[in-house]
Amino acid sequence: MIKRAVKSKWRKEHGFTFLEILLVLSIVVIMTGVILPFSDKRLHKNSEEDALKGFIVAVHETQLYAITHGEPIRMTFFEDGTVYKSLKEDQTVIVEGQFPTGMRRGSDTNLKELYFMPNGNLSPTGKMTIITKTLGNRTISFQFERGRMIINE
Repeated sequence: MIKRAVKSKWRKEHGFTFLEILLVLSIVVIMTGVILPFSDKRLHKNSEEDALKGFIVAVHETQLYAITHGEPIRMTFFEDGTVYKSLKEDQTVIVEGQFPTGMRRGSDTNLKELYFMPNGNLSPTGKMTIITKTLGNRTISFQFERGRMIINE
């Protein structure tokens, strides 16, 4: 009697076989392998978009500093165009930033650096190319209209 009760108890229990678990895990691995490259590309794209916006904000901050303090400020690029810094004449850093991996200022661009005069004017004006992995090359045009800087992408 006791043996029979134990046997019937085991037969009523439900669960997954090893083969079923293996099948589900293999499907999950295949889906992850297909989805991961797309999410990685999206992550790089978002990172580059944020870095481009951050660079534009840094340009505006540099101009604002030049106007409010009445000092000339120069925004220069270092390390093959991946790092940018806004420097006073005594080399004090005002603003600095870095582009993510694979993103840099193009070496063939007209503007090698941005120089803001004490009144906020940019000398000279022109275009700057930013090279990215996922967004393609972005050209930023720095020009003035009615005393304000306009940045066109």
